[in-house]
Order: sequence, then C-alpha cells, then structure tokens
Amino acid sequence: MCFVVVWLLILGMIFLVARIRSGGNDKTGDGTATGSESQSTQNVAQHGGDTPSSGDVSVGVTTEPTGTTEPPPVTSTDATILSAGDIIAHLAQMKYAKAVGGDTYDFSNSFKYIKDIVSSADYAVANFETTLAGPDVEYTGYPRFNAPDSLLDAVKGAGFDMMLFANNHCYDTRLAGFLRTQDQFTSHGLEYIGAKKQPGDDAYKVVDVNGIKIGMLNYADDLSGGTGTSPTINGSAIKNGEEAYMNLYNAANVSTMYAEVESIISKMKSDGVDLIIAYMHWGSEYNIKHNTFQENVAQKLCDLGVDVIIGGHPHVVQDADVLTSSDGGRKTLCFYSLGNFVSNQNRRSLENSTNSQYTEGGLIVTISVRKYSTGEVVITKAEQIPTFVHTYTAKNGFYAHEILPAAAAVADPDAYGLKNSSYGVSTSKEVFGLINDVLGNVVQTFNETIAEKTDAS
Repeated sequence: MCFVVVWLLILGMIFLVARIRSGGNDKTGDGTATGSESQSTQNVAQHGGDTPSSGDVSVGVTTEPTGTTEPPPVTSTDATILSAGDIIAHLAQMKYAKAVGGDTYDFSNSFKYIKDIVSSADYAVANFETTLAGPDVEYTGYPRFNAPDSLLDAVKGAGFDMMLFANNHCYDTRLAGFLRTQDQFTSHGLEYIGAKKQPGDDAYKVVDVNGIKIGMLNYADDLSGGTGTSPTINGSAIKNGEEAYMNLYNAANVSTMYAEVESIISKMKSDGVDLIIAYMHWGSEYNIKHNTFQENVAQKLCDLGVDVIIGGHPHVVQDADVLTSSDGGRKTLCFYSLGNFVSNQNRRSLENSTNSQYTEGGLIVTISVRKYSTGEVVITKAEQIPTFVHTYTAKNGFYAHEILPAAAAVADPDAYGLKNSSYGVSTSKEVFGLINDVLGNVVQTFNETIAEKTDAS
C-alpha cells in the first residue's frame, strides 16, 4: 500500500514539472500552447528565463523604436535657366532667309551652331526686339522693325521657351503689331512677359521648372527721360492710354515701377516663388559700362528682393556685378547687358560708330538653381558663354548670320564655319577677348563664394 502511495506521489510530481515546462496555465482551449506564446517562451528561455514585467516590450518581438526615429534623407531637384540677348531682324537677315526659304523665310541657319546649348537648358529666355505685324504690313528693319512670323519658328526650334517683349521696338508697328506679336508668341508655343493683351493683365509670370517656381519680371526704359508731356517710346508718341499695355518706366516715374515691383514680389512670395529674375531693357547704346541710372535701379531691385538681374538694349555686352541689399541680407547677381544675340550690327554696317566691334558679340548666361526637400533654394552656379555672330557672304550671294559659342569656335574654327570668311578666325578671337575683358572675374568670384558656403555647410 505504501509502495502505491509513493508511486502516485512520484507520478504527480512528474506531471507537475511537465505542466510548468509547457507554460503553466497559458494554453488554448485544447491544452496546447499558441504559436506566439510558444515562440515567446522559447525566447525567454534563450535569454536566461527573465520574464518581462508588465509594460516592458517582450524580448524577441519586433517593434518600432520610440524617440529615436531617423529624419528622412534630404533630397533636391535642379533647374537651369538660360538667358540670351537681343534677337533683332534687320533687312540683310530677311534677304538671306527669303533666299533660303522662299516666301516662308527660313531663319534657322542663324541658330544651327548654338541650338544644342540653348536646348540643353531646362528653360531658355531671349529678348525679342522686333514686331510681327503680319505679311500685309511691309517687312522692314531699322528703325521700325517688322519681321516674318517664321522668325519664331527658328527661335522655337533653337530651344527657347520665353520671349521678353518690354523693349524700345515693341511698338514699332503700333498697337496692332504689338498685339499680333503676342498672338504669334502664343501660337508658336512660347511664353512671354513685358507686354499685355489687356491693360489689366498681370505684368509678370511664374514658371515651374522641374518643380522650382521662378518668378520673372520684364520692364523697359522708354528712353524719354520723363521730360515729355505725353508718353513716348523710342521717340514715337504712344497713343492715349496704350502705354497701359506695356511695362515701361523712365527717370520721372521710376518710383511707380518700384511700387509695382514691390507689390508683385509680395504676391510671388505668397504664391511660394523660389527665385526672382528681373529682365531690364535699359542703358545707353554701345556703351560697355553701365550708367548711374541703371545702377540705381538695379540696387533698388536688389533691395526689393530680386535675386538675379539681366539687362539688355545697349547692343553690346556690359559689365556685371554682385549687389548687396541695403540691409545686408541679400546678394543679387546683375548682368547689365547681354548685348546682341543675333543682328546685322557689326563693324562694317556700323563703320562710323563707337564700339561697333563689340556689337558682333553677345552673352548667354545660365543660372543653375537647386531646391532641397527642406524648402531651401540656392543658386549653385552661374555660367557665362560669350557668343559671336559670324556675318559673311554665303554662296547664294546674301549675308549669312550665324551665332557661335565663341570659346568653342575659337578652339575649333573648322567645325564652326569660321573659315567661310577671311576674317572669321581673327575677328572671333578678338570679340571673345573683348567680352571677357568687359566682364572681368565677377562670375568666377561669385561661383567661388558659392563653393565656399557649400563647403562650410
């Protein structure tokens, strides 16, 4: 009897130990441990058997860390904005275009050597300094320009996206030509600023380039000095009220332009604009140095919040500068004039004019912009590309006008047709040197400053 009792006690102890090892009372209804509970038990055993107290995270169970979440990586997007000088159509250019294209006028030859540079930019802008009044109005050059619509075919084909139309020749064929030119911009798929279809239209544009919002302004000095009793442009009276279609200013009413720009910049910033570029048509023709009025206007634009200023009208490349706002909080890169992009102005057509050799050159400026996912926007690089217009008598007997990237053409004259004239090689070298002398090292210093800031950060 005692033996039976002892044996029963031993069996009971064995059963009790088995229950403890199998997880005690934590079971399913059928007496088997659940998968997660079994895994948890195994993990506890592997870590020395210390059971977590209530509120602790069970060992072996993957959970998100608390208080140590890594911030998302900073990403960025880039955009390049290219700006070129004056596109002017003199009669000599129209004669060549007609000889090549017949009644359709083919201007594409002028852009064949520069097309790759223009089209490689994310957004390209140039000043359109003629009007398109239509074939029923005589095609004319200086002093009242009217060109065939097909000029825009070549411009668009070269890769341009926007035309500037606040300039002293925008009213050459009066309001009808002024308005029709705007229609032609639109029908050719080109945006434009500096002119309005209705007086109440916006005087600016905001373009989205790769997710970066670029605000653009375009104003022209009407060249009157503000001394007349009625508004004029380029010496011609503007009919009553028609100046409201144009973005004009002069020395007498420049404060009105400042107030408008200040209001526009406020709107732009409220709309989330990342960078502001002001295109100004100003200065004295054929002067390679900017004047005091240009400098005063540029400084005010810098103070108002403009990031980049790009000028035109003098038909020669002028000097550049980096301006500092009055409060010391802003740097503005300013190119006072990009000169001619294409025209028939040269040392032969302007034989008795001062600095006529400078009219054969121009400047392309490319601004590289980066926007970070943090919202910060910076200019990462500015690039200057001097250009040269090679004007020579083509085999058809008419003058060809070919825009060349000067550095590349000087390095490889054969590839850029410089030997099509006896003077192409020597003249291109001369003009390239003249432009670099005018500009100095402003852009280089600007880029070095950017690099130093980037390294410091």
